[in-house]
Amino acid sequence: MAVMTCRHAVADLGMRFPDSFKRLFLRMPSSNAHNVSFPPMTDGDDILYRSVFEHAAVGIAYISPEGKWLRINERVAQMFGYTPAELEALSFQDITHPEDLETNLDLLEEVREGRRDGYKLEKRYFHKTGHIVWVNLSVSCIRDAEGKLLYLISVLDDVTERKQIQQALDESEARFRAYQQTSPDGFMILHSLRDDTNEIIDFVWDFVNPAGEVITQRTKKDLIGARLLESMPTHRRLGLFDAYKKVVETGETWQSEVNYPRQRTGEKIWLRITAAKVDDGFAVSLQDITNHKDAEMRLRESQDRQRSILDNVVAFVGLLAPDGVLLEANTPSLVAAGIQRQDVIGKKFWDCAWWNYDPDVQARIRDAVSRAAAGEHMRFDVKICGIGNTRIPIDFQLAPCFDDIGRVTQIIPSGIDITERKLAESQREMLVRELSHRVKNSLAMVQAIASHTMHVESSIEAFRESFSGRLRAIAACHDLLVATTRTSANIAQLVNEQVSPYTSPQADRVTMSGPPIILGPESSYAFGLILHELATNAVKYGAWSNEVGSVYVSWSAQLGKDGRTEIVVNWRERGGPKVSPPERKGFGSVLIEESLSHSLGGQAHIEYAEEGLNARFQFPVEDMA
Repeated sequence: MAVMTCRHAVADLGMRFPDSFKRLFLRMPSSNAHNVSFPPMTDGDDILYRSVFEHAAVGIAYISPEGKWLRINERVAQMFGYTPAELEALSFQDITHPEDLETNLDLLEEVREGRRDGYKLEKRYFHKTGHIVWVNLSVSCIRDAEGKLLYLISVLDDVTERKQIQQALDESEARFRAYQQTSPDGFMILHSLRDDTNEIIDFVWDFVNPAGEVITQRTKKDLIGARLLESMPTHRRLGLFDAYKKVVETGETWQSEVNYPRQRTGEKIWLRITAAKVDDGFAVSLQDITNHKDAEMRLRESQDRQRSILDNVVAFVGLLAPDGVLLEANTPSLVAAGIQRQDVIGKKFWDCAWWNYDPDVQARIRDAVSRAAAGEHMRFDVKICGIGNTRIPIDFQLAPCFDDIGRVTQIIPSGIDITERKLAESQREMLVRELSHRVKNSLAMVQAIASHTMHVESSIEAFRESFSGRLRAIAACHDLLVATTRTSANIAQLVNEQVSPYTSPQADRVTMSGPPIILGPESSYAFGLILHELATNAVKYGAWSNEVGSVYVSWSAQLGKDGRTEIVVNWRERGGPKVSPPERKGFGSVLIEESLSHSLGGQAHIEYAEEGLNARFQFPVEDMA
């Protein structure tokens, strides 16, 4: 029987195989039911071309008109995961994907009917394991002299990997387009327009998404194919063209925030622009951040106002994160310590300059912040380190701030300078100690006066008069101290307070002179009693015991032998009865001498002159004006 090779027979093998290979390929086993005869082949041809057939890089199959695998090479078996014997027991219909089978059978039927000599088809087969194998199938036929179909030759090229890659690309492209269609950010792709020297002179739009149309206020029809600088010349003035050009030339991604004026309306919007190189052009993302910028500006203005308010608050105020990091500090707190904001912002609060003078203070602040972060309000007095390593006492508080669900989001530290309060407290404590001391001294003095007066006076009435007078002298000294500075008294006032009750209404019977000298509390009490004793003695026995006698009191300050300032007071009586020394030393004399020596650390010189008493008192001064 003569054999006719169809026009497209083994077309995919092309000129790679000589006619001898075609004859080899068509040679059937002796059991071939079709009894096709082939041109003779030598044994060398048989061995060579059978090897080529078996080890070809593409799958080659010999198939009956009914679709049964008659002969396959090794690549076909590998392609579908079967052994040659397993595959030859099947037809191609058994492993063809159902969606491709009908098309395959229709084409095969056309070949059988002689309406076509072969076909090409991209189709899917099932691998033995169940996964899909994509194949580019090229089918050619062999007919006899009468045109009857004898066999089909199939060449199968496995394109599964390429198909998967293409599918992934298609899916990626679909996702990309879907994202760009729904993205609120503008997105555009432009390619470079170059001159004869290969210099970029402009860019041309290739792609614009819907958001890009909204942002640019241009339609896709207006932009695709248009030149950037011709359509939007503002890009050059804003430096955007140069930035895009640099992206293309260097490949480096560029991002910036631009206050962009819309060309048609003149409205300015804020855009965050990101450009990246794509081939000989770039892709650019346009994010409208106008609302964000407006909110940021309002927030900045609000923060500036708040900082201005805080900076004008006398108290020390700041802001902490719950972990103790300092977020903000007002100007008074910085000025007090002589530091700058950058010295403390971002540091742990207890490590800042206010507290680092003492590890114990730092530990206390760290513990207080931890308790405040747990929701506890803290308040205590503590000292901060001020300028020149000084210590400033403050009333310190930590107030936690809570969110809607009760979590501490921030902590507000604040402090008020209580230096004046501390000084007042110290002064009050000093005054209390001084009062206690004075009361004890006064009681001791009263007790001593009472005891001595009782021993020297002969009657209750005399005791009452002497004792009452001396108590009044003490009270007058005390009143004088309270009425002035509470701790000192002017000697002129002290003399006047003690002698005026005995000279009124004849005030001219006493003469006082001397510079202003301030006596301390101990000196005031002691010297007041001395003046009282002198005045009492003058009334009883001296210058004021008649109607014409006078007393002259003078005082001055001088430098003593030990370098301290001393007070010298002279008491002279004239015009009174004739004076003679007493037969015994009375309590008044004892009081005067003991007061000068023990209380004031001074000396008394008393002369009982015939014309009148002369007394000189000399003692160190505690303070002098």
